[in-house]
Amino acid sequence: MKMLEILEAAIGAVLTHGICFSGGPIRDPIPLPLPAEAEMLGSVSVRRQREFAWGRYHARQALRQLGFAPVPILRKVDRAPLWPSGVIGSISHSSSHGGAVVGRSNTVLALGLDIEDQEPLGADLAPIICTPAELERAEWCSGRSGPGLIFAIKEAVYKSYAPATGEFLDFHDVCVRISDQSSSFEAEIINSEKPAIFGSRTINGVYFPFVGGVVALAARFRHM
Repeated sequence: MKMLEILEAAIGAVLTHGICFSGGPIRDPIPLPLPAEAEMLGSVSVRRQREFAWGRYHARQALRQLGFAPVPILRKVDRAPLWPSGVIGSISHSSSHGGAVVGRSNTVLALGLDIEDQEPLGADLAPIICTPAELERAEWCSGRSGPGLIFAIKEAVYKSYAPATGEFLDFHDVCVRISDQSSSFEAEIINSEKPAIFGSRTINGVYFPFVGGVVALAARFRHM
């Protein structure tokens, strides 16, 4: 199975709240962005064009699964994607893969997606990214992603948290616990000066290692 099929099946099985995902390798030929997107992007490097175009392509594919017609996905002042009314979403890419995840705002409060390369982090970076408790537990040692998994999870958490609260998190503001058996995680906002997100200080999610990298998805749902 290709990465796209594996992740769509995994996300669909783990998160049963109508979340739709699209993703795959960044390659040539580059899908054409819509005219309004191309105008917004302006003159950038070929690499940036490729990353942007594939991100928007996967965003539209995910929206199509959710029942939305293709629309330009522009960006807010803070450069976050501007989704259609009633949609919560997130776009991410590594150097080799890109993807997007979307859900309806009547069931989903926050979404954050992060895709990282399968590159080991240097030992000097681990204490910067991981809290002392995370380093002591070293839950990520059982997988090939190493502390890079903690990095991906925290990036996904930050991307779900910032749009919902208007606040930004540092690496040590969040402490992550991983369940290797279920490929899930719980991230706790341990910095008491940071606000809760929709009345909670925890954000849950799932992660999926694949050949070439790892994907992490953080989410908060409305009570059904």
